Amino acid sequence: MASAAARERFARKNEADDLRRAFQTLDKKRDQRIDADELNQVFMALGHKTKRGEVEDMIWEVDEDCDGAVSWVEFQAMYHRCRNDRTGYEPRRLFNVVEFVMNDKDDSGEVSLEEAMQIMYLRYGRSLLDSQLEEIFGTSDLNSGKTLSLTEFLRSLHANQVKQLRSRVTAKSYKAPPPTTKRRG
Repeated sequence: MASAAARERFARKNEADDLRRAFQTLDKKRDQRIDADELNQVFMALGHKTKRGEVEDMIWEVDEDCDGAVSWVEFQAMYHRCRNDRTGYEPRRLFNVVEFVMNDKDDSGEVSLEEAMQIMYLRYGRSLLDSQLEEIFGTSDLNSGKTLSLTEFLRSLHANQVKQLRSRVTAKSYKAPPPTTKRRG
């Protein structure tokens, strides 16, 4: 069995390759930038219906230099910010699309349970693999043949992210423990 450190090294190398492949998939003009037209083109090819304004917002959330496109540096920064975000407040719409493209290893336009399992095992290890797969696919059974389109994948990730945010303790939902009374003896 691979050690956690070995799995982490392998995961980082694979993740870097998959991230580059995802950027190249989304960069239809091959100009080292992803703009709203290119992203919209990918959505149409994958049968995902979205409004032009939503696509422009995805770009805007990541576009740090305000040039109307996402460069490779901005793309990497967005990806790593979202991957390391423990609060759940980082804008994730473009990140979720990138996750889909990274998981769709065979460019079929769908993510199979088996494709997702490879990345999730490297990310979460065996102990959390089944629960992560069940959250996204509704099952962790490899024999199910379950696949998700981009729309289904995004809907599933969004639902899980909303569930995580709602389960967090906030100032409004925090219940202080009852005060302890000191006994004089």
